[in-house]
Amino acid sequence: MLALGVPSAVSAHSLGSSTIAVRIEESGVEATITVAIESLETALGVTGADDATIVQYLDARLTLTGPLGVEWAETYTDPTRTTIEGIDSFSVIVAFENGTEATDQFTVDYDAIIDAIPEHKAVVVLTNSSDEISTAGVITSADPTLAISDGRPAVPVADMIHFGYEHVLDGADHLLFLATLVLPAAFVASGGRWSDRRTPLETVRRVVHIVTAFTVGHSITLIASALGWVSFPSRPVEVLVAVSVAASAINAIRPLTNHSEVSIAGGFGLVHGLAFAGILADLGLDGSASLLTLLSFNVGVELAQLLAIALLLPSIYAISRTRWATPFRVTAASLALLAALGWLLERVGLMRNPFLAIETAITTNPWTVVIALAAIASAALLADRCPFKRWLRIQQREPAPMSTRGQARLERECRRSNQPITSPPTAESRMTSQPGAIAWPTA
Repeated sequence: MLALGVPSAVSAHSLGSSTIAVRIEESGVEATITVAIESLETALGVTGADDATIVQYLDARLTLTGPLGVEWAETYTDPTRTTIEGIDSFSVIVAFENGTEATDQFTVDYDAIIDAIPEHKAVVVLTNSSDEISTAGVITSADPTLAISDGRPAVPVADMIHFGYEHVLDGADHLLFLATLVLPAAFVASGGRWSDRRTPLETVRRVVHIVTAFTVGHSITLIASALGWVSFPSRPVEVLVAVSVAASAINAIRPLTNHSEVSIAGGFGLVHGLAFAGILADLGLDGSASLLTLLSFNVGVELAQLLAIALLLPSIYAISRTRWATPFRVTAASLALLAALGWLLERVGLMRNPFLAIETAITTNPWTVVIALAAIASAALLADRCPFKRWLRIQQREPAPMSTRGQARLERECRRSNQPITSPPTAESRMTSQPGAIAWPTA
């Protein structure tokens, strides 16, 4: 139920990208590089590297080249360490000396972290000479250079869709929240319990309501935060995201209200929207993102949600049709509750997440979750169709009412054989039915 896609790092949010915020001014070009310290230590192969070592490493792996093919000299200043969305990060400002060359066109060449972790990416955010902010592009191991020009920036729609898509699939907490809400979707809440089963069409409709409520909720706060209308510190938001997973897990065990999944999805969707906006802040787009940028990012978020639901729902529904439905739902929800507790303990600063190693193993191999869930569904269906156990269940339940056509056929057979017609037997009377009587079908 966790990430499905590019392997993510060890936290609930990806450490798989760095940010290079480039600013073009009349006097020259400067950039601020922000990298997760854990990623730096992995690339350097050491723990506790000092600022000078990190700066030396970055200096050897960042180059700006002017339109005449001359490399611009670099000066590094103001190295700082901070925490962004719970991730310890290192930032440093780099000033470039362009000499007599114009700053309207240049090329960025960067492979820090990427040389050691090929799936790592560097997002380049550009502030042009008119103070317009945009995402200039993404540097990857396959394409380590990026050409930049000063002018009115175009919104990289494909990149923003990818950012939204990857942020959700790399965020175990977001996916676990949604997956846990879907766990009881095949059941009807009644009297504080999950009881009657829904049909496939009813289940799909219920899931659509849940996903729609979540989408509306997170879209409201994502837009409001990205446009600078509201602002919240990241730590309380991350704590509330963990609380939302716990609430959905408790609801999956025992419904909080008759329509609790939709209410939880919409209400906590507002919180998740603030968390989604955090990735735009990391890109330098907080308070300055265009509507097209937001729309593109949100499309990526929705695509990731739909992919996750499409992969998980068939297995969840199949299990719900078996006698293993309740044990599975309670067990899965309990595991989600434990995961939420681990995130909560870490995000309030009490202790390191005790389930971090398990989370890392799962998010590094996300398809194993889908395959394992499908295997559980297959085993449950096969166990439910065991001939002996099916016969035993039939003996212990009341027979279903016969159709009019079946009643007429049974009466004709009785008349032809001159045998009495018995009443539909109960579970107790079935063992002492009249010898020679025509037996009523039991299922």
